[in-house]
Amino acid sequence: MDTRERIKRKATDLFNEKGVKNVTLREVASALEKSYGNVTYHYKTKNDLILELFEDMTIETTEIMKSFQFQNLLHGILDAPQKTFDISMKYLFFYVDYVEIRRSYKSVYLKAEENNAFRKRNFMKILEQLQIQGILREALTPDDLNYLMDLSGAMRTFFFLNLRPENFADMELKTKYTTYVNNLLMPYLTVKGLLEYGTYLK
Repeated sequence: MDTRERIKRKATDLFNEKGVKNVTLREVASALEKSYGNVTYHYKTKNDLILELFEDMTIETTEIMKSFQFQNLLHGILDAPQKTFDISMKYLFFYVDYVEIRRSYKSVYLKAEENNAFRKRNFMKILEQLQIQGILREALTPDDLNYLMDLSGAMRTFFFLNLRPENFADMELKTKYTTYVNNLLMPYLTVKGLLEYGTYLK
């Protein structure tokens, strides 16, 4: 593992443990038994480090979207929370410290907003295909679909934001999260969609 990767891994652990606000680059250097100059050679500021971590998380999440297949879009959507769960846990501080990041790390926040807009545009195409396939209700308007995406994002954030230390030992946490997110779709599904959902659960 090269130095940049070691810095990112250690910083991620510290951010998750102590919070972004409470971790300095000097502390990252100390934890790695490296000089402060060695760390700042790779990341001049904490903002640079956090921005690269966000970009890493985005790349990992995007790979999930690439796995969707046209014939099985519903199954792809239902699989996504389970596949992205470990990524979200790895970068938990982005959920827990969202307000701090928005306030103090503007370039990271702006990148997150840009990424969210891109993700929603792509996801809208998937939802529209599900309408064409008769899985989602035809009567749903673009505003309805936007609301569904916003609600799903808010629920995911709420779930991770409210995790307690004792939750980490729960072996069923990933399953609970997947069910929590996927059940949101049920009111928007057609009879055909509900049948496919039932088949997926078996």
